[in-house]
Amino acid sequence: MDEYNPGAAPSVARLLLELRGRTTVDVKPVGRALQVRPQGATGVAVYIHAGGVDVAVEQERANDLALSMPGAYVRDPDDPNTVVTLEADLIDENYDTLLEAAVQAVDLRKTTVRPARATRSAAGSTPKAPKAPKPTKATAAKRMEIERPRCPKCKQYELLASGECPSGYC
Repeated sequence: MDEYNPGAAPSVARLLLELRGRTTVDVKPVGRALQVRPQGATGVAVYIHAGGVDVAVEQERANDLALSMPGAYVRDPDDPNTVVTLEADLIDENYDTLLEAAVQAVDLRKTTVRPARATRSAAGSTPKAPKAPKPTKATAAKRMEIERPRCPKCKQYELLASGECPSGYC
């Protein structure tokens, strides 16, 4: 954030501190941006980047929120994951409204929860496929009976049904 607007960094730090004071969130750095999610959820509620702040909002409420913050706009009104963007240099002017919208965005994204990981004890209790029975002497003897006789001259090839060696030399 410092490269584009050095004055926005303290506002963003204050926003994160107050947001953490109001609700429990996970903050994940992604490149030079930050993704703020409800704790244990997968949906991004607030996305802080060099150009400003993106806040997730319900599609029906997006236009009203954008109008309540001068300079804010709805990024893509047709997207089901609607986001209102506020430029970095306008954060201080719209701070209170932005903070309230960020808290509501965290509440909105709490519904997308990460799937629970399987534990070792649960994974070990799954039934395994039965193993094939070990061959016995009886099955080995059956195989010997099924085998065709070999050529008496070369002893390399099995004889054809006509009794001849398939090599053609014997």
